[in-house]
Amino acid sequence: MKNIRVATFIAALLMCGRTAPAQQPTAAPDTTVDIRSILREEDHGGLRLTSGKTYNRVEGLPVQFGPTYKNHIGSADVSLAAFGILRTAEVFNWDAENVGHKLTAEARYGHRRGFSFGAESFDIVAPIEPWQLTQPDAGLAAFFLKRDYFDYFGRHGARASASAFTAGGATFTAGFSDERWSSRRSRNVFTLFRNDQNWRINPAVDDGRVHVADIAFDLDTRTSEINPWAGWFINASYEHGFGMLDALENGTTVPGHVSYGRGFLDVRRYNRISPRRQINARLVLGGWLGGDELPLERRFSVGGIGTLPGFDFRRVGPGTDVGQCSDASSQLPGRPAQCERVALAQLEYRHELLSELFDMFNRNGIRVRGAAFRVKPTAVVFADAGRGWLVGERQGTLVYPSGSIPGLNTFRSDVGGGLDLGILGIYVAKAVSSSKEPANFFVRIRDRF
Repeated sequence: MKNIRVATFIAALLMCGRTAPAQQPTAAPDTTVDIRSILREEDHGGLRLTSGKTYNRVEGLPVQFGPTYKNHIGSADVSLAAFGILRTAEVFNWDAENVGHKLTAEARYGHRRGFSFGAESFDIVAPIEPWQLTQPDAGLAAFFLKRDYFDYFGRHGARASASAFTAGGATFTAGFSDERWSSRRSRNVFTLFRNDQNWRINPAVDDGRVHVADIAFDLDTRTSEINPWAGWFINASYEHGFGMLDALENGTTVPGHVSYGRGFLDVRRYNRISPRRQINARLVLGGWLGGDELPLERRFSVGGIGTLPGFDFRRVGPGTDVGQCSDASSQLPGRPAQCERVALAQLEYRHELLSELFDMFNRNGIRVRGAAFRVKPTAVVFADAGRGWLVGERQGTLVYPSGSIPGLNTFRSDVGGGLDLGILGIYVAKAVSSSKEPANFFVRIRDRF
């Protein structure tokens, strides 16, 4: 009974985003829990407890607890937060593996348009390739099924940034950080099922101290972040990293000074073609743009329920793997992402089904903290194609010169379909480019993209 109560609590902290206000859709609701106010009401402050919406094989449930402060000072909206992080994996010890922090400060000028300045100090565990899968899908998969769809590394340092934003949903951000990157090990983390199985090894990364200068452009004109019917979502970024790495686990260079350039582009278009029909498309491009080879924590891959669900995540098989850019001679413990560049295209058709029962349920609704649950059965059909590759002198089907891309006939592809109930979706996907791959069944809490 105790384990059931703990499971219910953790699942509740991880769940987010399939609720929305009954009238005007908005961004995903905050999953933090307001414990009690410790500051004056007019200061808009208090103590906060949050899970960070994650559960993984490195931290367990990272409990974040601390004071927050929000107020309007002069022409600026000021927000401050100071969270301590307690990681629940294994036996608790007061050390760097179990204790972290996240301190943030931001001053925002303007409402519909304006600019902001921010600073933060952090000692956190960060996922590699967070673009692949949304939370809480990854956290719930880890908690219930002992399947972790991310790899993780430690980030300890500070960052300063400045942003400009417009009324049209566009934001331009520039930042600079000083960080120490470190490898993290898989730990004895509780799961509800499959406790007799072992976690996949969390791969080692390239440890060291790195400075990162980055710029990013974001555009979001979607009708809703949770359940978008129309609009654009664009995330484009470039980072220049330079510093000293202590141990390069990929074995291709020697420890010492490193300097690299890395770009990333995620473009999504949502199209409502009728009151109940929708076509959505996504294109992802990312990879090395100059300098030394990318450290392991900044590399790419495709495969798994977030990108190519017809192919198993971190699959093990003979021959060259264009999803992770490895073969039998270059496979590392934990099977980390090793691609220097990646391309992915996703297309889906959604058709909302008629249902008097669910329509009545939605009219009455179940409201929780001002949000109403919606159950709208929607048939979904999709297709995906993508692969990764290395940059260099042409070699087989894995290495291509910088100015070229692999032929489309070398891309992995899949097709699938399922039923999205609004609360969760149940899907099946089958690989097309590899007929021997069995069909995969999977569940998503959030939309596919």
